[in-house]
Amino acid sequence: MRHYGLIMLVVVCLCTGIAGAGEAWPQWGGVNRDFTVPARELARDWGEDGPRELWSRDLGGGFSAIVSDGKSLYTHYRDGDDEIVVSLDPSNGETRWEHRYGAPIPKANYLSTQYGKGPNATPLIVDGKIVTMGFMGHVVCVDAKNGELQWSHDLGKELEVQIPYFGHATSPLQVGGNVVIVAGGVHAFALDSGKLTWSNTDFEGSYGSPILLETDGKPQVVAPVDGHVAGFDPKNGKTLWSKEHKNQWGTILTSPVVDDTGRVFISASQVGGLLLDPASDSPSEAIWHEENGGIDHSNAVRAGDLLFASMGESTSFMTATSLKDGKQLWKARGFSTANLIKVGDDYLLLDFEGELALVELSGDGMTVVTKATINKKPTWTPPTLLGTTVYFRDEARIGALDLSAGKE
Repeated sequence: MRHYGLIMLVVVCLCTGIAGAGEAWPQWGGVNRDFTVPARELARDWGEDGPRELWSRDLGGGFSAIVSDGKSLYTHYRDGDDEIVVSLDPSNGETRWEHRYGAPIPKANYLSTQYGKGPNATPLIVDGKIVTMGFMGHVVCVDAKNGELQWSHDLGKELEVQIPYFGHATSPLQVGGNVVIVAGGVHAFALDSGKLTWSNTDFEGSYGSPILLETDGKPQVVAPVDGHVAGFDPKNGKTLWSKEHKNQWGTILTSPVVDDTGRVFISASQVGGLLLDPASDSPSEAIWHEENGGIDHSNAVRAGDLLFASMGESTSFMTATSLKDGKQLWKARGFSTANLIKVGDDYLLLDFEGELALVELSGDGMTVVTKATINKKPTWTPPTLLGTTVYFRDEARIGALDLSAGKE
């Protein structure tokens, strides 16, 4: 019997305390990089005023999500020409340390700041280090305790990596003793020293983040790259397979999603979603392709054979898709484009207009349990859930809400 699964990178800790102290959210998508956490006691009615705000404060620009090692919060933001890695106290949002470096953005036709100046990638916590990827291609590793620089790379200068039109956005991935970065190719750096371990330039990068997939005990990095999704050998970076999935821009903005049998779902605007089996004799042949299954730049969450996501571009619907055949089971209005976290059998939804909701999702439809407007600015960054505290940020602000009770 074949064994499949996403490789767990960090052991889940017990939830304690109002801010979820002791629980980890170490990377893009949480512990298993799939935006799924165990069940916990969330209030089913937030009241007219919404969840109780624990704290909020100003922060610089960027869409980098919030990560945690159970002791501190970490994220990445911009202040003028600088990008800043920051550690915050989860109980009150106060800054514990910052690491600042220069990352000016030139005015050039090949680069757009229409949707902000980043940073857009989510930090990675591993072995007491924080690894970040900046808008201009700066990869920085700092000590999680004090922010002291361990190593860094400017990918544009060192590897001649081209900057995507809207800046770099793929989040770092731990693979054994390396950290993998998708930018102008796929590159692995040693976590302890920052030394380049291997580099694959068969493809340019894209905006979606890679995952680590195990098939029959053999790991492979699966990544959205320029107009393709592809698998790479984590030992040497060799391309194992690739499948073209190209829209007019050659961009894939979402991360791959893996089902219980190790098959990989990927989606992009205009060209929809498809399902592949990296363990088959023909991994580049789609099991199915649904042209109407296009996800723009929000996440998708799996529950068994069902996939839940916001789909559409100018008009977005919450949808359920069968991973068995790609058929859309339903679509529903009520929210703008949204990111999701699966919490036991429930789902926490945060849409781009700042609407937060606890919802029930199934193959039959969506039921809104409770909801509240928590933000009036564009809220594209996926939320982070630690215990019963949800952490969020927009283009200029970061905050925490207690979901265990409504406001008093």
